[in-house]
Amino acid sequence: MIMVQSTFHLRPESKDDAIRLMKRMVRKSREEEGCLSYEYYEGITDPNQVILLQEWENADCLEEHYQTEHMEQFLGRLGELLESPVSTRSYMAPQDQESPKPSLSDEPPKPEQTIH
Repeated sequence: MIMVQSTFHLRPESKDDAIRLMKRMVRKSREEEGCLSYEYYEGITDPNQVILLQEWENADCLEEHYQTEHMEQFLGRLGELLESPVSTRSYMAPQDQESPKPSLSDEPPKPEQTIH
C-alpha cells in the first residue's frame, strides 16, 4: 500500500473554488481501481491549509491516477488557487511483514513500527 500526503495553502479569496475542485477530485478518484481512500482535511489553526491523504493498493494504481483526465484538469486549475507550491510526501507500507517472533521474556510484545 502507498499513502500520499499533500499540503495545500489556498488563497483565501479562492478557497470556495478550490473546495469545489477538490470535491470533484474525491468523487472521481474514489472511482479509480486501487484507490483505498482519498480525502481532504481543513486545518484547525489555518483554515486555508488543506491536507490531502490518499491511499492506493500499489504504485501502478497511483501512477494510473496521475495519468487520468480529472488529474490533468485539477492540476490545470490548481495553480491559480494556491498561495504557495504544494508539498507532497509518499509512504510505502511493507508488503511482507514477518510474523512476530515468540518472546522469551515475560514482557508483553511491543507493537511493530513502520519508520518513514
